[in-house]
Amino acid sequence: MKPRLLITIYANPDYYPPTVYAVRILSGYFGIHILCRNMAEPIQEWPADVTIERFGEYASPRDKEAASTRAKLIEYAKFAARTRALVKQMQPAIVYSYDPHALVASIVGRVGGRSTPLIFHLHELPETASLSWTSLQTWVVKAALTGTKSADAAVFPEKYRARHWLMAAGDSRAPIIVPNCPDRSYFPGPADWSETIAMRYRAREVVYVGYASADNGHLEALRALVMTEAEIRMRVIGGYRPDFEASFNALARELGVTQRVRLDGWLALDELRARVSRASLGLSLHKPATKNLEYLGSASNKLFEYAAMGLPVVVPDRASYRDFLGDAEWVTYADIEVPGSIARAITSIFADRERYGAMSRAARRAFEEQYNYERVFEPALERIFELSGVAKGSRVPARDLAERKVTPAS
Repeated sequence: MKPRLLITIYANPDYYPPTVYAVRILSGYFGIHILCRNMAEPIQEWPADVTIERFGEYASPRDKEAASTRAKLIEYAKFAARTRALVKQMQPAIVYSYDPHALVASIVGRVGGRSTPLIFHLHELPETASLSWTSLQTWVVKAALTGTKSADAAVFPEKYRARHWLMAAGDSRAPIIVPNCPDRSYFPGPADWSETIAMRYRAREVVYVGYASADNGHLEALRALVMTEAEIRMRVIGGYRPDFEASFNALARELGVTQRVRLDGWLALDELRARVSRASLGLSLHKPATKNLEYLGSASNKLFEYAAMGLPVVVPDRASYRDFLGDAEWVTYADIEVPGSIARAITSIFADRERYGAMSRAARRAFEEQYNYERVFEPALERIFELSGVAKGSRVPARDLAERKVTPAS
C-alpha cells in the first residue's frame, strides 16, 4: 500500500493546473486525498486513484465571496475541523497545503497530535500590508505569516514572491522555487514542426490567453495592433467582465481594427489548445498592479504553455522576467505601458522568416529541456521524499508519468 498524502487547498484545485500536474506526479508514490471547498464545477481530469473531497455546501466562487462575514467564518471553521479530522484519521506521511487558508487549517490539524511533516506551497501572493482587520482574509493571512516557520518547507512559483512573503513572515530559510510550467503531456506537438511553423508565420495571428482586463495590458495590446502591418490580427482567449468587453470593443471601433481582433472568451481546454496552436506568437503583458502581478516571471502558466506550443512570446521588461528568462531566444521584451514598444516587439518577431523559425524551435526546446513540470517539480519532490521517509527506490521514472508522446521541434 502506498503511503498517504493529504493535500489541502481552500480554493478550487481545478483552477490551478500546476496542482493537477503535481498530483499526477505524486500519485505515483502516494495515496492522495485532496480536501478543498465545494465551489465551481470540476473541469480537470484527475488520476483515477486520487480522492477529491469537495467539502461543504456548493456555491459559485462569486456567491462565496459575497457571503456574510459570519457565513465565511463558519465555513472556514468547518474546513479547519475537517482538516484536523482527516489528519487524525489518515495519519498521512505528509500534508501539502496550497494556500494560506489551507496552511492555517493544516497547522491547527497538527496541534496535539503527531508531528506530521507539512509543505506550504503558495500559488498566489496575497497582500501582506495595509490589510483591513474586519475581514477573515486578513486574519488568515496574518496567521499564515506567523505559521510559515512551522512548515517544514516553503514552495513558491517565483523568487520575488518567495522573498516578499518570507520577509513578511520573518523566515530566513531558502525557499523551493517551482515555476508554473505545464507537464510534458500538455502539448504533444505536430508531426511536422517545419510545416506548422511555416503555417503560423503566414497566419500572422497574435494570441493573448488569460483573464482579459485593463490591468493585464489588453488595451495597450489593442493600441499596439494599429501600429503593426494590416495583415497582423489579434485573438484574446479568456474570461472577462461585461464592462471590459464594452470598453475593449469601443476602443477597437475607435481604432478601426474591429475586423482584426477576436474576443473569444472562456474556452474548454481542448478548444483553447487547438486555437492557440494555430496562432503565431503569444502575449503576456500583465501590469504590476499588485505584487502578485509584478512578480509573475516564472509564475505565469500561460508563458510556459506558449513555450510548449513552440510560440515566441512578448513579455514585460521587468526584473521578474529578465532575471528568470534572461536573453532567451524565444522571448522579446517590451515596455507594456507603451503601445509602440509592444508593436515594435511584435513586428521584430515577424521581421525575418528564418529568425521566426529559430525562435519557435527555441521555445519548444526550452519547454522540453527546462520548463516542464516533471523537471521543475524535482526539488520539491526530493524534499517530500526526505520529509515523508519514502524510499527513493519506490519512485516511478518521470518519463513514465507523461500520458502522451512528445514531439521535439527539431
